[in-house]
Amino acid sequence: MIFFPSVIRLTLATILISIVIPTLSQAQELEFNKKFEQFLQEYRRGNFLDYKIITTDEIEVLDTMLHTISGLSSYNPNSVSTLINAYNFLVVREIASAYPIKSVQEVPQFFTKDIALGDSKISLDNFEKKIVELVGNPLAHLLLNCGARGCPSIQYIDPEVSLENYYRPALKEEQVMSNSGDELQLSQIFFWYAEEFGDDNMILDKLGAFSDTDLSSMKISFIEYDWSLNDANATGQSYYPTKLYGKGGMELQIFNNYYSQDDSGVRYNFFSSFFQLLIGTNKKLNYGFDVKVRSVNQGDIGLFSALQFKDQTIGSDNKVIFSRTGISGIGPRIKYQPFERHPNISFIHAVYFVPMSSAEGNLDYGYSDYNNLQFFNQVFFEKEFTVKRRLFIDIGLHIENIKLGVHRNENHFTPIQFPITAIYSYFPNTDMTIYGLANFAQRLDLRFAPDTDTRGDYSIYGQIGAGLKYFLTDFLEVELLYTNFMDTTPGRTAHTFNL
Repeated sequence: MIFFPSVIRLTLATILISIVIPTLSQAQELEFNKKFEQFLQEYRRGNFLDYKIITTDEIEVLDTMLHTISGLSSYNPNSVSTLINAYNFLVVREIASAYPIKSVQEVPQFFTKDIALGDSKISLDNFEKKIVELVGNPLAHLLLNCGARGCPSIQYIDPEVSLENYYRPALKEEQVMSNSGDELQLSQIFFWYAEEFGDDNMILDKLGAFSDTDLSSMKISFIEYDWSLNDANATGQSYYPTKLYGKGGMELQIFNNYYSQDDSGVRYNFFSSFFQLLIGTNKKLNYGFDVKVRSVNQGDIGLFSALQFKDQTIGSDNKVIFSRTGISGIGPRIKYQPFERHPNISFIHAVYFVPMSSAEGNLDYGYSDYNNLQFFNQVFFEKEFTVKRRLFIDIGLHIENIKLGVHRNENHFTPIQFPITAIYSYFPNTDMTIYGLANFAQRLDLRFAPDTDTRGDYSIYGQIGAGLKYFLTDFLEVELLYTNFMDTTPGRTAHTFNL
C-alpha cells in the first residue's frame, strides 16, 4: 500500500474535483437540453404550445434537472444555449402552474418576481438581461420566448449550433419583422430595448446581415404586440377594431343603443338594435350584412318606455303621442385596409335600405327613421401606447335620407353628419377593458322645397361617456356604455345607454 503525504492528497483531490465537476455539469446540461428538446417536440403545435395536455410529471422532471445543473447560476458563457433553454422552460413552467389563463399578464409580477434557478433565485427580467449580456448581441432577445403570441416562437437551442443560425428564422416571423415598400415593421422588442439595439440606422445595419432585401433606406415602424397566450387551444384574441379577419374568420355584433331626449317636458325615446355580421375573406377585405331594428315613442312617458316595442297610433293614449317598432334599415357593408404600411387604419362603408313604410311618419304614426337610403362611412385608427393603454379614433361621414330629384321639386331634407370619436382604453387584464369616450359632430341639414333653392342648416353636438367591455368567453364579449349629450338646442337634454 502506498501512502501519500496530506499535502499531496489535497492536491490530488483538487485536481480530481476540477476534472469531475465540470464533466458532471456538462453531462447534466446535455441531459436537460435533450429532455427539453423532446418536451417541445411533444407539446409544440406550430408556433404554439399545447398547455392543456402538459403533465405535471413532465414539468417536475425538467425542473429537477434544472436545479441539479451545477454552476448554472454563475452564468457560464459556455453554457449560454442551456441558459436560453432554461429561460424558455421557466416561462413554460410558470404558465403551466397558472393554467388555464389567456395571457401571462394575468399572473401577478410574472416577469419581475424571483423564481428558483439552480441554487439561487432570479426574476425572468433579470435572467434575460444576464443572458443578453453573456451573448453580447441584443438579437438574443429574439431567442427568449415570453409566452405571448407577439413573442418570437419558442425554439430549442442546440449547444452545438451557433446562435447566429437561430436569428434568421426568428426574423422571418411576421410578428418579429416584415417589410412592405420602404417601411420595415418590427416587433416592439426593438422599441423596448432601444438602448441595446441603438438608433434606426444601427438597427437596419444589424438586421441587414440577415435579410435578402436591402434595408438601409427603410423607415422603421413597430407592430402592435399581441399579449394573448401562445396557446394551441386558444380560440379568442385581443380585439382590435381596425383588424380584419382572414378566410374562415367572422364577427357577429349585436349593438343596442338607447337614446332619450327631453325637450321642455316632451320626451323622445329611440331604441336601435344593430345586428352586424362581418365575414373574413382575407386580411385586406371583409364583407358583411347589417339589420337595424328600431322602437320609438314620444310624449309624457318614462325613460325606458320604448323597450315595450308597441305599435300605438297618434292620439290613442293620453300620455303617449305615438309608439312604433319595426326594421328600419337593412343592407351590406365592407371593411378594408388599403395601406400596406399602416395596418392600424381601416375603412368601413355600409348602405342601409329602409323596408319600413312611411318611416318618417304619416297620419297614424310619427317619426321613426328616415324614409330613404342611408350611407355610412367610417375611418378607424388605432394607436397602442403601452400593453395596457390604447387610443382609438373613429372619423365618420354619414349621409342619410338620400333621394334623387328633390331639388326644387318637393319638400325633403338630407342630413349630412361628420362625427369624430376618440376612445381611450385601459386594459386591467385580458378580459376587461375600461374606456372613456369623447365625441364631437357637425351636422348639415340640406333642405329642399318646391321652386326654392336648397338651404343648409348647420348645427353641432357632442357627447362624453364611459364604458366597460368584458370577455365572457374567448369568443363572447359584452359591453356597456353611457354617454351624456351636449346639444346647442335650448331646453334639450339627452343621454344614451348602450349594450
